[in-house]
Amino acid sequence: MNEELDKSLNRKAGFKHVAINAQRQCRLLRISYDGIPQTSIYSLKVVPLEDLPSIQYKALSYTWGHVHTLDDIQEIQLDNQIFFIRRNLSDFLAAAAASKNENGHFFIDAICINQLDYSEREAQVQEMTRIYRNANEVIAWLGLPAPEQVDNVQTLSQTSRADCGFWTAAQWAGFKYLSYQNFWSRIWIIQEVLLAPSMTVWCGTFTFPLSLFGGTSSNQSSHELGLLANGRPSTVLDYTSRLSSPAEIITTHRLCYVPRPLLDPLAQGTKVGTIQEITTDLRKATEIIVTYQSLVSDPLCRLIRKFRALQCSDPRDKLYGFLGILNPSSRAKVIVDYSKDVSYVYYQALKIGLEELYGERNDVVIPKRGDTTYLAYYCDVRDMFGIEDRESLGILRRVLDELNFETEVQEARFEAQWERQFGFRDDAEVEGLVGFKELIVRARLTSKEVVMDVDDGVHVLSNFHMKQQKVVENL
Repeated sequence: MNEELDKSLNRKAGFKHVAINAQRQCRLLRISYDGIPQTSIYSLKVVPLEDLPSIQYKALSYTWGHVHTLDDIQEIQLDNQIFFIRRNLSDFLAAAAASKNENGHFFIDAICINQLDYSEREAQVQEMTRIYRNANEVIAWLGLPAPEQVDNVQTLSQTSRADCGFWTAAQWAGFKYLSYQNFWSRIWIIQEVLLAPSMTVWCGTFTFPLSLFGGTSSNQSSHELGLLANGRPSTVLDYTSRLSSPAEIITTHRLCYVPRPLLDPLAQGTKVGTIQEITTDLRKATEIIVTYQSLVSDPLCRLIRKFRALQCSDPRDKLYGFLGILNPSSRAKVIVDYSKDVSYVYYQALKIGLEELYGERNDVVIPKRGDTTYLAYYCDVRDMFGIEDRESLGILRRVLDELNFETEVQEARFEAQWERQFGFRDDAEVEGLVGFKELIVRARLTSKEVVMDVDDGVHVLSNFHMKQQKVVENL
C-alpha cells in the first residue's frame, strides 16, 4: 500500500509529534489566536485518557477526503513546525476561525494521532470510544457548501425539523443536499455519531442540530439474497430500505420507539359525565410514541449487514472503525494490527460474525424456513472487503474448520431428533436442520477445486452457489 501524499510530506518534513504513551494518553489540539483576525496558533497538548471526563474539549467528525496532487494539501504551523493537512480539514479550521471564533482544545485524528506510527494508531483506535464519549461536543463537518447550494443551506439553517411541514422548496433542497453529503458514507462517523453526547452539524459557517436528520427509524430495512448470472450470490436492500437517506440511516441506527400513556386508565374508567363528554374523551389519544437512543452495543454481523457499503481511506478500518460500538464479547476478539493485510481483517470479521450468529447460542441451532443468514453474511463480508471468490472461499474453509462448524451442526441435528421423540420438535424443524447441515458441508470445497484455473474456477463457484441457493430454498 503506497503511502498517501500528506503522510509522505510530513515524513519528509521530519515533523515530530510530542511523545505519548498511546495506551494511557492522547493529544489534543489547542487553537488560540494572536490578536490578528483569522490567524490561529496551533499546538498539541498531552493529556491522560483517564482525565478526559474533566477536560473541556470538542471532537471533530469529518471525512479525510482524497489526496492526489499538491492542490489537495494545505500547510499549517503546528508546534512551530510545518505540518501538512488535507483540504477538507483546512476548510474546517478556516471556517472555525472566520465565523465561529472557535478556540480551546479539539481532538482531530489526522493531527492528534501520529499517522506514521502503526503501533500508536493501533492503540489510539481502541480508545475512540472514550475520546468521543467524553467530548463536550462533537462537530460533524460536512465541508463547504457548493456555490449553487449556499442559499438553500442558509435558508434551512433558519428552520427546524419540527415545522418541516411548512418548509419551502429551497429548504427541502438544502435538506436533501446535506443528507446526501459524502460525510455520511464514511465508516468512522457511525461510532462518532452514536457515541457523541452532543453533536452539531456544520456545513461551512451554517450549523444544524443532529436531530434535524433523524426521521423515522431505519431499523425496518430488510435485505434480499440474489444470484448473479454467474451464480455469485449477493445481498441487496429491498425497495423500502432505499427510501432512507444516508444521514437518516446512521442517525436513527439505535433509535427505539416506546408508547407512553397520556391518560390514566383508572381515572378514565371511573369518570362520570354525559354521554357526549365520555364519547369525546374516548376519541382522545390515550398514548403517544416517544423515541430514545438505545445504548446497547451492536454485534458485528448487524453492523456489517447494515453499513457494509460505507467507505474509509484504509480498507482495514471497515472492521476497526466499528470497535467503539461493538458489543464487549466481539470487541475483545478483534486484533487491531495495521501491519497485516486486508485478508487478515476479512478473516477476523468473517469468524467473529459467524460466531455471533451460531457459535454463541446456548440452544440448538434450528434455522427458520428460508434462512439465508449464513450465506448472506459470507456475501456481505466478502463484498465489503473486496475479496475475490477464490481467496474468500479458502478463508471461509479455514474459519469453518476453526469453528468446528460441521460437528456443531451434526450435534444439533442429533439433539433435535432426540427432542422430537418427546414432542419438543416437529418433523419440519428436523428436516430443516438436515438441509442446513448440507448447506454448511457444501461450503467445504476440496483442495482440487480451489486450485483450478480461473475459467474452471468460475464454473465451480457457479455450481457451488447454485447448490447452496437450492438448499436454502428447500429449508
